[in-house]
Amino acid sequence: MLMAEGGENRGLFQRAMADSVPLIFSPQYNDTFIENLFTQFARFAGCGESGNGTAIMACLRAAPTTTIATAGKNTLANRTSALYPIGPVVDGLFLRERPVEAFRNGHFVHVPVLMGSNTNEGAHWSSTLPNPAANTSEPTATETTVFNFVAGQYPPFSQTAFQTAIHELYPLADYNNSFSLQGQQIYGEMRYICTGLMITSALTSAGLRTYQYHWDNPTLGSNHAGELVAFFNGAEVFDPADETLVQAMRRYWTSFTTSGTPVADGALSWTPSGDNGSPRILLHPADIVMEQVSSALTARCAFWHGLASEILT
Repeated sequence: MLMAEGGENRGLFQRAMADSVPLIFSPQYNDTFIENLFTQFARFAGCGESGNGTAIMACLRAAPTTTIATAGKNTLANRTSALYPIGPVVDGLFLRERPVEAFRNGHFVHVPVLMGSNTNEGAHWSSTLPNPAANTSEPTATETTVFNFVAGQYPPFSQTAFQTAIHELYPLADYNNSFSLQGQQIYGEMRYICTGLMITSALTSAGLRTYQYHWDNPTLGSNHAGELVAFFNGAEVFDPADETLVQAMRRYWTSFTTSGTPVADGALSWTPSGDNGSPRILLHPADIVMEQVSSALTARCAFWHGLASEILT
């Protein structure tokens, strides 16, 4: 919504919040990948032989909802190396640019934002893939498996970029020689962690107040969506340290919603982020502090966003 319609502010919202905001494969509407996906979907719906595009659309509109749902399910099932092959595309009207380009060019709604990510954003995603050649949790996983996993989410991703990533930025030795851990760190940063840093940095450069968080919780877990327990499990009983954390987070998020500034009585004052998304608040049980984004993470994020024309087109 921040970048919709070229970032034109229609006054629809005053602030924006995003937990683990994802940077996904966002091709042009007429990209070969999208056309092939549509052709496959139409064939599963029994409309693939209907003639030209107008006839195919007429067939799809006339099809029962169960047929459409089944066609969608079968299309997804046929993409055994992809987590989310169907997503937003750049249509030139609602979405006029890919995300990295939009935020680099200042084409976004100018409102304060609060967003962030979790330590282990990339954990377990690969293990859900039915294709063993792209599943880094397989005991036979290799360097090629990691590449297949990443390329399954970003089809234009090249071997050249991959080799730079694994040898210069994510050497296997840093991850206990585990292809699974290496793959999850790559995916977690390129899709989620770096995205929040990019957006807060862009809005900060435009003179807006931005707030970045980092959820790291050894008791409740730090995987993707781990922090949502603080907001949507209202009846859950937490240990004292986590209860303190959860109550502070609820006050931070609520006050940002109402005033644009996250404040929690009795808790740390949340410092707005600077140009690189730093500092950010570290949300840890009974230990809420401000931390600096490391130069190493900043460099890795710059690498991924430098590949925007390759992995997102």
